[in-house]
Amino acid sequence: MTLSATSCADNPRSGEPVPSERGLNDALLHAGAAHDAMDRSAESVVYPSTEQEILSAVAAAVRGNQKIKVSTRYGHSITKIACPGTSSGVILSSKNYTSIVNIDTESGTVTAQGGIQLRTLVDQISTRGLALPVAPYWDGVTLAGLLSTGAHGSSLFGKGGAVHEYVIGMRVVTPASPAEGYATVRVLGSQDPDLNAAKVSLGVLGVISTVTLQLQPMFKRNLTLRIVKGDVGSEDETLRIAKEVEFGDVIWYPSLGQVVYRYDYRASLVAPGEGINNFIGFQPIPQAVIASTRVAEEAAESARNRQLKCDLAFTLVTAEQAIGYGYKKNGLIFSGFPVIGRQILIQAAGGCQRSDLPGFYCPWDLRSGGSVFFESSAALPLRNLKSFLRDIRDLQATVPLSLCDLDLYTGILIRFVRKTDAYLGSGQEDVAMLDFTWSRGNDATTPRLDMDIFQELEQLVFDKYGAWPHWGKNRNYVFEGAGEEYANLTKFLDTKNRFDPQGFFSSEWSDTVLGINKTGAPGEATYAPFCAMEGLCRCQTDEHCAPEKNTFCRPGRIYPAARVCRTE
Repeated sequence: MTLSATSCADNPRSGEPVPSERGLNDALLHAGAAHDAMDRSAESVVYPSTEQEILSAVAAAVRGNQKIKVSTRYGHSITKIACPGTSSGVILSSKNYTSIVNIDTESGTVTAQGGIQLRTLVDQISTRGLALPVAPYWDGVTLAGLLSTGAHGSSLFGKGGAVHEYVIGMRVVTPASPAEGYATVRVLGSQDPDLNAAKVSLGVLGVISTVTLQLQPMFKRNLTLRIVKGDVGSEDETLRIAKEVEFGDVIWYPSLGQVVYRYDYRASLVAPGEGINNFIGFQPIPQAVIASTRVAEEAAESARNRQLKCDLAFTLVTAEQAIGYGYKKNGLIFSGFPVIGRQILIQAAGGCQRSDLPGFYCPWDLRSGGSVFFESSAALPLRNLKSFLRDIRDLQATVPLSLCDLDLYTGILIRFVRKTDAYLGSGQEDVAMLDFTWSRGNDATTPRLDMDIFQELEQLVFDKYGAWPHWGKNRNYVFEGAGEEYANLTKFLDTKNRFDPQGFFSSEWSDTVLGINKTGAPGEATYAPFCAMEGLCRCQTDEHCAPEKNTFCRPGRIYPAARVCRTE
């Protein structure tokens, strides 16, 4: 076990960066530079390689009255879920805790250490003829990390699209009394109610040491992407895919008027084909390409020219579609659909996080000088999907071409997740998981083109239609009252209070989003000049926008209850 100093925000390689990495004014980010410095840094980082070393690390932190958080090798979430919240805290890295403990082919289960990467996990179980039925689309996440934030693929079939639905056991290291040595291991079986808290825990219960997953025999998938130019009636086809296509999803490019339907079915292992998923957005990309894309984007922004943004989006989307978004029939080149391949090679993609090529990066890596963005992810009740999509059309019609930023950043991705028993799982009922990303400025005080449209879009999905925010994504203000929207929050907090009554694994951020801390910062909204520009608040007065730059707090265009920053 090794030890060193660290900063929670220092994660340059390929993780989705937290806001404090973006070089913005600390006063805007966290209502005070001193508070921000304390929130984003830690006193030390520990690298355990065994469960006993995790126990020792947790015990030492508890004995020293230090906050604790777990982080991973390649990245952490956009939200501050991985930050201890105090400069005297300890970060426990899972970098060296990445092994398979046991694969039981008879029962079809695997037990693995929490720090194992998704790619390593699915590759190793495949050698025994087993598969994880669903997975997030990027394979660089860790097992414990993806569970803690409720990560998912797409399916309403069987147990659904969330990985945590396949968890049947866990070992969790939690604080304990001095008589117990300051730390203990809690063993949770499939019938233990506390497992429903641990499946999606935000990291506030303790360290997920090992996880046992129920697997399935290996199978293949038969996948076709159908690109439709013209999106009239897409709502009905989207709902049909949700109900009839096991691994289906939809990408909608609203300003381009295009929809990409994913018809993705389970197939027999004997079906011909050795297709793979090499999604281009997850491959190592030359720094010059990433940076030049940002330069072109900023040129369109500076000119306040929507058509230029749409032209750039069209060029990038057309290029992606020409190579089938990275799908390859026999592992070599894209030669059309369908693509048929084994589950391990279709369910997730990655590679940029593992690349050692000099000058090549993940597109979101800050060292590349490229993508800087906001990302929203919402679990929208499926019953509200059609109305929400129609509202997007109506919103865009008020300012034509205003959603080109979405199209530039992969459009609106629509996946599906079933209702869950996990207390903090996104599927409080059957939901459409919506992901949409848009450009973020390098200056927190300069209004972006059509920023009011994107703010209204956020408030439509979360406020009007009652979506739950993804715990690992989204801007601060959408978490206001989020915990209280979960019917089993009380049960989750009961588990939390028994596992970690003194809150060693909690931060002010996690306390606030769970409704424990009502101070309003930094977990939810922070009201200060310009705060609405960065999503730190929902504007209430003009000063929360940029009145000196003719940007004022105004009602939404089609949703009057929304409060957005509009340039006039």
